[in-house]
Amino acid sequence: MKTGLVYAIGLVAAFALGQVSANRQSDVAHAQTSSAVKAAYLIGAKSPIQAPPENMAKYRDVAIPLAQQAGLELLGAGIAGSTLQVLEGKWPYEGQVVVERYNSMEALLDFWNAADYQQLRQQMLTEANFIIAVEAVK
Repeated sequence: MKTGLVYAIGLVAAFALGQVSANRQSDVAHAQTSSAVKAAYLIGAKSPIQAPPENMAKYRDVAIPLAQQAGLELLGAGIAGSTLQVLEGKWPYEGQVVVERYNSMEALLDFWNAADYQQLRQQMLTEANFIIAVEAVK
């Protein structure tokens, strides 16, 4: 009987210690992730651009350094009907799809809303089919 009581007390103590430890780890993990800056991803689809080559060169010269300041990292690109694979549904767009990573949503939006970049976009006279930005989960 004494041995059974020791085992029972040991189990209760282990359970209690586990609960306290789990709650403590959860608080620590939450504190670490809540203050961490999360990356942001831009996903866009654009029809083929019919702009003159000199306009495209100007766009690259201005846009790329601005985006790089925000942490631009090209993760993927595909062309409809070639290197883009539609896994489900219909893809109604022609042209290119890009997936880009930025340091944070704030950095991405600072780049996107920068006066120099917005002026440049107006000069290109083209619009994307869609451009979305999402924040990383972790």
